[in-house]
Amino acid sequence: MKKEKKYSSIVIKNKYFWISLSFFIWMSFFDTNSLVLHWKIKNDIKEITLDRDYLKKKILLEENHLKKLTKDSKYLEKLAREKFHMKKEDEDLFVINKKKIN
Repeated sequence: MKKEKKYSSIVIKNKYFWISLSFFIWMSFFDTNSLVLHWKIKNDIKEITLDRDYLKKKILLEENHLKKLTKDSKYLEKLAREKFHMKKEDEDLFVINKKKIN
């Protein structure tokens, strides 16, 4: 019992402990280069990197799509008919919408 009181009183009276504790708190929360700020920036970097990778993949897919459109006339005609409902002069076009049943 005496050792516990003795130890706790030493910690409470120890100025190096309090200086170290206050330095740690200052560097963790209040400093301009705080640990919290570093953690937030690191998470932002991860998120931006994931967005960049997603957009790079999307760009590659769109480049392939553009190459296919410029080189393959049958694909261009198919796309025009399906997405834009275009038709030839001597054709009739019927659009059928499918309703989803939940």
